[in-house]
Amino acid sequence: MQADVIVIGSGAGGLTAAITAAKAGLQVTLLEATPVFGGTTALSGGGVWIPANHHQPELGVSDSRAEAATYLRAVLGNFYDAAKVDAFLENAPKMLEYLEQNTDLRLTASTIPDYAPGQPGWKTGRCLLTADYDAREMGPWFKKLRPPIQEMGLFSSMQLSPADAFMMSMWNKSFAALKLTTKRMLGYARDRALGRRGSVLANGNALAGRLLKSAADAGMLLLSEHRAQELLLENGIVIGVRANHRGGTVNFFARRGVILASGGFGANTEMRRKYVAQADAGWSLQPEGSQGDGINMGITAGGTLNEGNAANGIWVPASALKHKDGTLAKFPSLFFDRHCPGSIMVDARTAQRFVDESFHYQNFGTTTQAKGVTKIWQINDHTAVQKYGLGMVKPAPFPISPWVKKGYIVEAGSIRALAEKIGLDAAALEQTVATFNTYADAGHDPDFNRGGNEYSAYMGDASHKPNPALGALRTPPFYALEIRPSDLSTLAGLDTNEHAQVLGPNGAPIPGLYAAGLDNNTMMRGRYPGGGSSIGPAMTFGYIAARHLAASPD
Repeated sequence: MQADVIVIGSGAGGLTAAITAAKAGLQVTLLEATPVFGGTTALSGGGVWIPANHHQPELGVSDSRAEAATYLRAVLGNFYDAAKVDAFLENAPKMLEYLEQNTDLRLTASTIPDYAPGQPGWKTGRCLLTADYDAREMGPWFKKLRPPIQEMGLFSSMQLSPADAFMMSMWNKSFAALKLTTKRMLGYARDRALGRRGSVLANGNALAGRLLKSAADAGMLLLSEHRAQELLLENGIVIGVRANHRGGTVNFFARRGVILASGGFGANTEMRRKYVAQADAGWSLQPEGSQGDGINMGITAGGTLNEGNAANGIWVPASALKHKDGTLAKFPSLFFDRHCPGSIMVDARTAQRFVDESFHYQNFGTTTQAKGVTKIWQINDHTAVQKYGLGMVKPAPFPISPWVKKGYIVEAGSIRALAEKIGLDAAALEQTVATFNTYADAGHDPDFNRGGNEYSAYMGDASHKPNPALGALRTPPFYALEIRPSDLSTLAGLDTNEHAQVLGPNGAPIPGLYAAGLDNNTMMRGRYPGGGSSIGPAMTFGYIAARHLAASPD
């Protein structure tokens, strides 16, 4: 089979590359290893970090390419690559406008702050969120979209953006919240009655769904269950891919080039242990198809995996529950519970706090690695769990007791009794909680400054005074949830240039070979300047690769 461009992988980077190439008039074939499309993007929060974007003025925020470059210099330090950063800053806003004008992609302004408050060039509004999407617009492609993490929503498949989730938690406090809750519940009941999962897509599932529908509309060939195995080369030029399809081998030839976007290696135990810190302490949230296929093919073709990043993964605190069938449900703590009043996290070795619990997830991971923390207990009081939830446990009116019976959380009538149940030093935990409560009453955390910067405060409860992130743990019963340092995705990828071309050992591009998404070593080099700092560059360099190929000869 032959096409102008072959794309390996169907996350945000691969789909953006495929759409851009197809709309430039190229014949495109996209190969996905698994039965469903969407990759890690479909499981993510769906944030997209794009400085100087056209949505920021809606918030009254002024931003510029120069300010973004200043901020990235401060955050990246010695990892700052001027050529790649310039390419990103020039093309990211163009990519966004192009896709919003020519596809189903719709991003929305958000007031989420950048993750390094106080650094020069710091802004809000660079992290864009994905607008909810009616999956009925996708037609038959809805069944081919990877479902989200079930435990992130309600019931079995009701997806909620953080804003809607917060609004619905206030269902008995305002008419607007009750109206939204009623609308969403009735819509979900209709979907289930019709025998389908919830049709309102949110977060990363909405992003993947919008891009998948746009790819189908662009007229390309989308093939699932085609796992790329080997790049085809002729005289050092990449001319195609050999893939496995249900036990058989199929060759795909590319007249212009191949774009690797297979999603990194989060599901490859051997590679995680080699390249990811604390790999065995927690879990990867990546789907089964993220086996490192693109990276390994690129290495065989002469490319280099860059191991010298500040971090080779996007870290996250996560919890897990084993189902009766033996499968493991994994839950990333991204919103609400750990950020809000009435909760703390303690090192399981010492029963002491070790981090600003409400700061961003990448900071959590780097802190656990620096301090050697591999097991954490999150402690919440009853009021906090009812108001904000706890991991997979949803806020009131949903019951807490079933999760205690499942063994997912531990319950006790006092802090001392809770400590004894989970194997912590009871006196140490009592002292930790007592000290924290005095901080919460005063509204200031002298140990870790929780709620003392713009991001930490933003992620708390704005209605709680004097500090939106600090609240005492006083209302029994108390609950404990085991947390492990885990990763949302890997970041280490192939060395590339500003055109997303994979570089050979001599630093020259390998003809016909490009990489985007997690197969392309992150231009952020493991630093994390803001929410969506993986997906934003993934889409942008997918766009760059496709445009470069469109301008190249066969």
